[in-house]
Amino acid sequence: MGKLAKQLHLGEDDATLALGQAWEHVLDVLSAKVTKPSFESWVKPIVPLSFEDGIAVLGSPSRFAKHWIEGKYLDEIRSLLEEQLGQGIRVVLRYTNDDQPSLLQEPLPPARKISPAKEEDSIFTPLNARYTFDTFVVGSSNRLAHATAQAISAVPGKTYNPFFLYGRAGLGKTHLMHAIGLSLQENYPHLKVAYVRGEDFTFQYITALRQHRISEFRRKYRSVDIWLVDDVQFLVGKEKTEEEFFHTYNSLYDSGKQVVLSSDRAPKDLELDARLLSRFECGMVADIAPPDFETRVAILQEKAARENMVLPDDVAMYVAKIIKNNIRQLEGALIKLHAYAALMKAPLNKELAQEILGSYFIEADKSLPLDPRLVQLAVSRKFEVSVDDLVGTRRSQEIVIARQVAMYLSRQLTNASLPSIGRAFGGKDHTTVLHSIQKIEKLIETDSKLSSIISEISSELTNGSES
Repeated sequence: MGKLAKQLHLGEDDATLALGQAWEHVLDVLSAKVTKPSFESWVKPIVPLSFEDGIAVLGSPSRFAKHWIEGKYLDEIRSLLEEQLGQGIRVVLRYTNDDQPSLLQEPLPPARKISPAKEEDSIFTPLNARYTFDTFVVGSSNRLAHATAQAISAVPGKTYNPFFLYGRAGLGKTHLMHAIGLSLQENYPHLKVAYVRGEDFTFQYITALRQHRISEFRRKYRSVDIWLVDDVQFLVGKEKTEEEFFHTYNSLYDSGKQVVLSSDRAPKDLELDARLLSRFECGMVADIAPPDFETRVAILQEKAARENMVLPDDVAMYVAKIIKNNIRQLEGALIKLHAYAALMKAPLNKELAQEILGSYFIEADKSLPLDPRLVQLAVSRKFEVSVDDLVGTRRSQEIVIARQVAMYLSRQLTNASLPSIGRAFGGKDHTTVLHSIQKIEKLIETDSKLSSIISEISSELTNGSES
């Protein structure tokens, strides 16, 4: 009988505790069998969740890690746990996305969100309390947008109405919109602030039509005082939704309500009804460009201070040099560095940053004479799918993820526009391309396996372009 078996008759909590102790033994054994990078990336993040009725539930924050463990080490993990627990068990590996408490560490408190005041307004997306003006780093690339946002927060519905904000994904548009909403809720608590994404507006409108609740839908939207609409490019090609959006906009604007809109491109580049475009352009239009070097360093320092991280200046400057175009990537790199430093019990210095991030990101001064076709070839080899599949319409899981990765890398490594990328992928709409890019941007923040794969492809392409 295993040394922990005697604890199992004590109760469910004690049994689960025994699982946690047994898991420590499993980690010790696997650390000697699995390569250090694989162990740190895939095995160590696994946490024991519960043990009841002979079923041991383990949690993985990454889908890729879950599948990797199940394919390679699940049987060995079960055998090791049975040895420690002294009984036959079944091991279940669950994808948790960090939403389950671990037996080995205290869970982090969830981000506080501020919701609309009334329950009937639940169709609107809650504002994120972390996206404030205080946490927004101002630089030359976003100064006009930031100043306009602050002016609106002081006096809504007057000078800058509507306010149209545009720029590539990951540059802070959503942050600014939430900051406007939060500031207005604080300064004008009697005003009804409504934040919604373009795709959510579309879905809600379709649902209202199907359920014969269009009058209720219109009442809710046309009764708000501040209307924040993120990613209006998702309205493109949806004629009925455009029409409804047009009338909603007119109702609010004519009533003196503040309207703030964002998109991945300027109004003139949106293929929307001319009536909408003329209204978007009649107010203040401001773009957010990729931040300059100094601003990128400041963003990293602000993020580190907010998260109580120690960030040496040379590390901040190194990261800022190699990641130029996306604030989410900047912040993601910082989180990755601190995670690795903690896991390896190593100091966070430039040498560690070069080791961890050197293969993940493209150097700033590299020339990239690439086009989407070369990207497609590299992705097809890595994911073992054909180029025909990448540019076709098949929707199996492995093809969809490969196609999205190829679109993401086409955007990152080439000068091709969204419509051009869409044409290279069999005539896909630019909104499809944008959705794929945003999906991969979110995945690589939590999926180190996918991030590693993408980095390998990037390295292959960029190194090849130099020869």
